[in-house]
Amino acid sequence: MMAKVKVPKLTENTDEVTLTAWFKKEGDAIGKGEALVEMTTDKAVFEVESPCAGVVRKILAREKSVLPTGYVVALIGSATEPLPDVSAANAKLLEKKRDAPPAVKPESKPVVAAASPVPAQAGSAVRATPAARRLAREKGVDLAKLRDDIKVDVITEEMVRQWNP
Repeated sequence: MMAKVKVPKLTENTDEVTLTAWFKKEGDAIGKGEALVEMTTDKAVFEVESPCAGVVRKILAREKSVLPTGYVVALIGSATEPLPDVSAANAKLLEKKRDAPPAVKPESKPVVAAASPVPAQAGSAVRATPAARRLAREKGVDLAKLRDDIKVDVITEEMVRQWNP
């Protein structure tokens, strides 16, 4: 059976997310519970796991897309199953989002970022899972150095644990 991976509704106030990074591409095998995609809200970064084992048959959203909750971002199933047409439902969600009045955000004081033991690299964003970022902060690991040393696109928590500079 073809599984539809949708943008989850995390909280009552969350109506949209930004798709941050894909961990798999079309045609890749994936296991149940394996991280498929990273999404970001205005308050959190989270990973969406595969609801089943199979093959990533179709990716329906690009990185940096802002998507409403319920939007189908991927289809997972066997290589021989026919793909369901989800374009009409996705288009309806996007139109509903576009026609909705803009949310009024309460005024807030500017947030001052605290100093981090992990230095930021100017112009060079390091892609890492939230768990990897947390562990890197705790251990004082420079994610940019780690990325350059092991030559990967996305750093995982396990990579931070195993890295010896």
